[in-house]
Amino acid sequence: MMTKTRKTSRVLDTRETDVEDGRRFAAYLIDWFLSALCMMLPMCLAWLFVTKDVETMRQVNVWTLSALIEQGPALAVVALALCGALFYEVVVPWKIYPGQTIGKRTLGYKMETEDGKTPGFWRLLLRQGVGLFLLEGCLYNASALISSTISMVSGLNVTGIFLWASIAITTISLVAALASPSRRMLHDYIAKTRLVRVEDTTK
Repeated sequence: MMTKTRKTSRVLDTRETDVEDGRRFAAYLIDWFLSALCMMLPMCLAWLFVTKDVETMRQVNVWTLSALIEQGPALAVVALALCGALFYEVVVPWKIYPGQTIGKRTLGYKMETEDGKTPGFWRLLLRQGVGLFLLEGCLYNASALISSTISMVSGLNVTGIFLWASIAITTISLVAALASPSRRMLHDYIAKTRLVRVEDTTK
């Protein structure tokens, strides 16, 4: 038993953190909503531009867009949509609120590197883009858009594979976070970042 504990401690960060699970979840909900809003805006605008119909806008996705404006233009709109999501998750904490998305800023948290520095663009892209959108994708709408687009372009139905793989990876990530006093998830380990509490979010 002692050996297993030691092995686990070598893999997981055992440093204590002042991050509260409830506040972190609240920050995630804010970021989930705003990220989805930034992602859906180009798609909804394209839908409205062609159909002029607000009522049917809830049907918009990569498949309905492709049927409406053909695959090429639909893929261009999807690219803009993914750029919107990445803008919120990467550019905002890189240039607008260093180390913070709006959700984290609202709840008083900040992302930093293991040596206490503000993460740069590539580290944020690794954490948010690869870690959140691809590996732990079931937590974000961008993952569903990515898998649907791959399915449409390739002709292979990979949506289910993406979904169940991301659920498995996210479950492992959550268990690792709950098992460690550092509360770091998989995307933190990948990017070598951590979440810390900040008292004054105006700085």
